[in-house]
Amino acid sequence: MFSREEKKQLNTSFFKRFKHHMSSHRITGGGGGRWEAYKTGVRGLYFRMLTTPEIGLSIDLQYKEEDIRALLFDQFEELAKLLENEWGEPPVLHRNFYLDNGLVISRIEIKLENAYFYDKKQWPVIMAWYEEKLLGLDRFWETAGDIVKALAK
Repeated sequence: MFSREEKKQLNTSFFKRFKHHMSSHRITGGGGGRWEAYKTGVRGLYFRMLTTPEIGLSIDLQYKEEDIRALLFDQFEELAKLLENEWGEPPVLHRNFYLDNGLVISRIEIKLENAYFYDKKQWPVIMAWYEEKLLGLDRFWETAGDIVKALAK
């Protein structure tokens, strides 16, 4: 097991390397210039790079109003095939996903199987996977983002 400080150092090291790794790619579908903090332009809708316990990428719908969350989730169900085409695999859709703090959100996700974030030897594979999936997510958002943004207003 790693101490809290060791985990913090590994996180910092990984994301510093990842930022350099992704520096040749420009974000086209969202705002901001940081892949690890992708700005969707929709309050309550977040793209997350998951690192523990599993490596993954998610679209999180975090709305206090359940009806708004349900409406947006329904839209993502309709767009799932487009997302699958960009990711190269079908996303897993969770209408009700419970976070560790008890909050209920909706989550659309994919995972990299058999990968461990705190093993530096795996970082090249993890970075390449994140690169491929984030670029696909950016293409998806460039195409479908306006639909979701209009619905979220």
